[in-house]
Amino acid sequence: MWTQLVKNRKLPSLLASQNGRCCCQSSIQQRFASSNEAADPPLPEIADVVIIGGGSIGCSTLYHLARMGAGNGAVLLERGKLTCGTTWHTAGLVWRLRPSDVEIQLLDSTRNLLRRLEDETGLNSGWIQNGGLFIANTEERLKEYRRLMTAGRSFDIESRMISPDEAKELFPLLDPKAFSGALYSPGDGTVDPNSLCTALTKYATSRGGKVYEGCPVTNVILEGKKFGVKQVSGVNTPKGFIQTKKIINCSGVWGREIAKMAGVEIPLVPMKHAYVVTESIPGVRNTPNVRDHDSSTYFRVQGDSLCVGGYEFDPILLDNVPDDFQFGLYDLNWDVFGVHVKGATNLAPEIGKTGIKSTVCGPESFTPDHKPLMGEDPRVRGLYHGCGFNSSGMMLGGGCGEQLAHWVMKRRPLLHMYAYDIRRFTPEQCKNEKWSKERSHESYAKNYAIVFPHDEPLAGRNLRTDPVHQVLLDAGCVFQERLGWERPGWFQSPGSFTSSPKPAPYDWYGAYGNQRSQDSTYKALLKKDHTFGFPDHHHEIGVEAKACRDKVAVFDMSYFGKFFLTGPEAQEAVDWIFTVDTKSKLKEAEASGDPLTKTFYTCMLNSQGGIEADLTVTVVESGNGGVCDPIFKGRGFYIAAGGASANHCWAHIQSELAEKGFRACLSDATEQMGMLSIQGPNSRSVLEQVLHIPLDDESFPFSASRLVKVDLGRNNPPALARALRLSFVGELGWELHLPLDACVPVLTAILNAGEQYGIKHGGYRALDSLSHEKGYHLWNADLRSDDNPIEAGLAFTCRRKGEYLGKEAVERYRKQGPPKRLAFFVLKEEVPLWGLEAIWRDDQVVGFLRRGEYGFSLGASIGFGYVRHPEGKSVTKSFLESGRYEIEVMGTRYPAELHLRSPFDPENNRLKGIYSS
Repeated sequence: MWTQLVKNRKLPSLLASQNGRCCCQSSIQQRFASSNEAADPPLPEIADVVIIGGGSIGCSTLYHLARMGAGNGAVLLERGKLTCGTTWHTAGLVWRLRPSDVEIQLLDSTRNLLRRLEDETGLNSGWIQNGGLFIANTEERLKEYRRLMTAGRSFDIESRMISPDEAKELFPLLDPKAFSGALYSPGDGTVDPNSLCTALTKYATSRGGKVYEGCPVTNVILEGKKFGVKQVSGVNTPKGFIQTKKIINCSGVWGREIAKMAGVEIPLVPMKHAYVVTESIPGVRNTPNVRDHDSSTYFRVQGDSLCVGGYEFDPILLDNVPDDFQFGLYDLNWDVFGVHVKGATNLAPEIGKTGIKSTVCGPESFTPDHKPLMGEDPRVRGLYHGCGFNSSGMMLGGGCGEQLAHWVMKRRPLLHMYAYDIRRFTPEQCKNEKWSKERSHESYAKNYAIVFPHDEPLAGRNLRTDPVHQVLLDAGCVFQERLGWERPGWFQSPGSFTSSPKPAPYDWYGAYGNQRSQDSTYKALLKKDHTFGFPDHHHEIGVEAKACRDKVAVFDMSYFGKFFLTGPEAQEAVDWIFTVDTKSKLKEAEASGDPLTKTFYTCMLNSQGGIEADLTVTVVESGNGGVCDPIFKGRGFYIAAGGASANHCWAHIQSELAEKGFRACLSDATEQMGMLSIQGPNSRSVLEQVLHIPLDDESFPFSASRLVKVDLGRNNPPALARALRLSFVGELGWELHLPLDACVPVLTAILNAGEQYGIKHGGYRALDSLSHEKGYHLWNADLRSDDNPIEAGLAFTCRRKGEYLGKEAVERYRKQGPPKRLAFFVLKEEVPLWGLEAIWRDDQVVGFLRRGEYGFSLGASIGFGYVRHPEGKSVTKSFLESGRYEIEVMGTRYPAELHLRSPFDPENNRLKGIYSS
């Protein structure tokens, strides 16, 4: 076997290691060293932006800043030589098909950069386009690859499904009996890191950018707090001080150390990551690279040899990486690496007869969700991150460098980068080392696992729970995790369960001497979601959805963000940050004798007019000092933001308050308040039993807000709550925002009052289906920071008068017409939709579905997607309505009906409490 061959042969002296270091380190440094032997010029005293780290991300960011015309103010500082650290030993693979449209675009941007760089610089970028093969061993894996193939159509990425025999023709070493099929992507390839970084920096320095090697940052200097947040003011180095308001942390596995210099923690975990290089194998030159996710192995063609590696379940975690470990390597642990040996020899038996030329085991940085850490840190203004690339820095570098450059220069990126944005983690998550290690380990171990639409992590669970958590658990709730919170996913049928479905403590997949968890209840339930079809509990989700439509359901939404914006200029801040016209509507309310009780649905935009959030803002009066009715001066505003994006919303509002200098204060009541939503035809009857106030349309109209007292019975004092007549599902309903200690007794009172009306618990799986069926938006899916309100059908939220952030782009789209429009699709056949399915109009691909659900009341699969004009023209109503549409699902096209709005209750009668037979 291969391992025996390795043990029996003497490894070449080139990579023989000593004390965990590559003994040829000096020769490697010489190979990658800058050709400029002269002393570096003195550091500039002032820079617009300082990039820390000269790997692929740092060099790419400098390149893109220069391309935007900002080269003269940009400085890159590298502690050693360019590419040292993690970049120099990368495998250099570039694969573009991913289960994310944003990631596909980032990877394609990298490829486009590699292809044009030689024309721009005269230097070879190191790009080799030899194609890529994705090997599948199971039917579910084949489905995933068909899904990727379909997603690629929307971005002109050529790929096709092929048989094992066809795959063997492309890569002769494959055993066609060892797998079921493959996906072939001919436009993929590999890149040499040294060639790439040399070309990138040549371009940047020719346009004013400055690069300093051998210049480590020893300290990050901060100014005093402004609106509770410190500001970057400069960096110290052994060669001098640079005054700057912006630094970009592109320091790879040393990213934590740079962040700590600025006083913040980031969730980054260094690990050993390895591959081996075989001796020459006849017939492999110019063949495609291969990925066999099911066998946890990849082949990267390197001349006549192969680089072989993958992701194992027991990677070696590192506490830290020494500062001088710049071109170092570790000894390869064959016990850990053995899983890749087995996978490789099973897929290509000839490899098992081939010797090993060298081993490469170096440090890499990994994160809790296997996505990079990017963007401005909300805790320190001017501190940007571009690290934690999970061994994908070469393939993502071009695209992410471009986004970082726009982030720094324009305050926001071009694409919707929330999956990479540091703001997707709360400060509590960033500081929790145990949570970071558990989640980073699981993400590493599952990197080659099939990405199912409704998978959930097993690591880092139960970090944050709300007061009704145990009540819901006892009711059979299967929880999801978002932003560290446990939120209700779906409920098992009463009487169908005997044990608690609570996630067990993390067992590290049995690695590191840990015993595999014996509590498999949650894991077994989660496994039912490992499908691209309807899961076994599809019916249970439907029961919850139908209860909401036909009777009444209660949803625990306590993990929502809950903020109060107060202060002398709170109104001015609201007018700038939110698109809605609060002043005019408040005047109308005051004239009707019902002042300060209005709730507004609104958007927050960025400077490009992209939607940073959609949320509700309620005008409130100063109260008696309770968490629901705080004391403050003047007019205040209560903001409820979707829980999964709550930290993002908080950071965006805080950033704008500081940027504009508003005399206003944003306080966070999320941890002090719960939120229960009671929805459905019988919701009024249920709530009248416990509120004892009129809830008719005249007394409590839609979008009104009231402080109410909830009767808890049995001589218990009533609980004060803020009631909002709102609905995320398109039904008659109310939300109760209340103190944490009141959540359980209030929920109990509601359940008792609702028993005669058929009340049921509802989870987010039903909630997402219901809201989508009604045509409501879900931020981070069909509503994102790269969507304009005009494109998304939310023009009604944007006022005509007065200035607000992003208004210029909104008015431009109103006048010129949008380049894309959101449309609602109903599939004529009962096929599951999850998102990324291609939209065909008259036999042309015009977009893709952002998300898909099953509409239980419509009795059909439904999807939201943005349609573009194939000729690049603005998209009009007549263009949308004149086409014949199909939705491509995993390579098969199905007829679909397009609607400009959901066909479910288009007159909004149910919101008004009108339920005609």
